[in-house]
Amino acid sequence: MAPIGAAIFVLAAALAGWALDPHRKVPLRKVFDPIEWVRHWQGRDRYDAENALLQEGDGTVPEVALTFDDGPDPTYGPQVAAILTAKHVPATFFLVGMRVKQYPEVARLLAGDGFELANHTYNHQDLPALKPHEIASELRLCDQDIFAATGRHTYLMRPPGVQYNDKMLHVTKALGYVTVSWTVGAKDYDKDTSAGFIKERVLDRTAPGAIILLHQDTPATVAALPAIIDGLRAQGFRFVTISQMLARLHAKLPAPQHP
Repeated sequence: MAPIGAAIFVLAAALAGWALDPHRKVPLRKVFDPIEWVRHWQGRDRYDAENALLQEGDGTVPEVALTFDDGPDPTYGPQVAAILTAKHVPATFFLVGMRVKQYPEVARLLAGDGFELANHTYNHQDLPALKPHEIASELRLCDQDIFAATGRHTYLMRPPGVQYNDKMLHVTKALGYVTVSWTVGAKDYDKDTSAGFIKERVLDRTAPGAIILLHQDTPATVAALPAIIDGLRAQGFRFVTISQMLARLHAKLPAPQHP
């Protein structure tokens, strides 16, 4: 093999190894998505005020946010809340409206324990595939159910699958929402994922300003959570809510649409 060809092969192998590493700190989209390059060049890769999009917190301070999607779950949601409360850890829960309607007592438990509640749509649909009025309906219905159960309105949202486009961001901002992305995905949505894998993936990938994406409806997450909290604290991190992360960034938020 010629020297140039050998060098290309080694570089390609190294890149492939990095991309396939489940514990790397940088998400693939940050490297391969040209839109992310533009946001970084424009200084919008933490908080993009134009689209009210939060992608990560302040990387100069050792703060991280634990976020939990797809609740409220009647079995594991209270267990997650109990662990967080016992360890004095704030967190942000992105709730699905139809599940709030099914399990309002769990939503009330989360609110009563002082956790931050956020909008994960009513029916967990792919928002970029919907029409603008359908996106708005997903958010409004979810907020109505959360408010009926807890007396709280929402101003933070995370689209299912964290899939968004310009159309969706335009609608969500117009409704007064900040769209919240993530930097560390635990991959705990797979029922076959072990608690050990979840713990190691989160501990290896977390950096200052991280938004950690977990789910509250899997037993492996519950099993991994105490070790995640203890491990991150041992690394010097402290925990904040998404609202606190936005305040640290002095983020310009969209005008609220709730009374």
